[in-house]
Amino acid sequence: MIDDKTMRSMLEGMESAAEEALRGDPAFYETLRGLKAEIDRDPRVQSAVNRIHAEGSRVYSSLIPRIRIRIRTSAGEIFLPGPNKTAARRPSPVAHLTQELKSAASTVIMRGRYREVLDRIMTDALGASKRFEDIAAELEREGHEIVICLDLSTYAQVREPAGPVSRTKNLPTSGEPVAHPFSRQDLEFLKDLKISASES
Repeated sequence: MIDDKTMRSMLEGMESAAEEALRGDPAFYETLRGLKAEIDRDPRVQSAVNRIHAEGSRVYSSLIPRIRIRIRTSAGEIFLPGPNKTAARRPSPVAHLTQELKSAASTVIMRGRYREVLDRIMTDALGASKRFEDIAAELEREGHEIVICLDLSTYAQVREPAGPVSRTKNLPTSGEPVAHPFSRQDLEFLKDLKISASES
């Protein structure tokens, strides 16, 4: 019988193997790039981005695919915690616009054809990964069910100005250095996929 600690370690191994399998798949990258372009062209997304810019804030957009795996056991589900969330802050002038942007992006993801293509590519890539299949087979022999989900919920992050700003003077300039709000792990994964986190 596999204990809880070992199962979590195996879960980490599966998620790592899944990301590794996708990094080497050019079709996944091309489809992801197509989905991001579709989101960027969406009128609701463009409207939200423009209004956020008008408030003096920046929008960093990049689809960061994450493989989420859960193991269903007789005692319940086991899964790894997601990335740390930013501490809750007081409502800001762009909070509702940020939510509107994320909602618009999610709508494009769910209604478009790219999501199904990405799911199919992911399934094929994981099936071809010996490392992933070996771990999955061991868990299934113990009677556990494996649930795999491709999470594309992270489309954009908004960086608000540190203090009161003029809506014209504090808009980003082309020569200004950019500090991306994505984590180091996110940036490394995007780099492997030949995708850059861009400022919209």
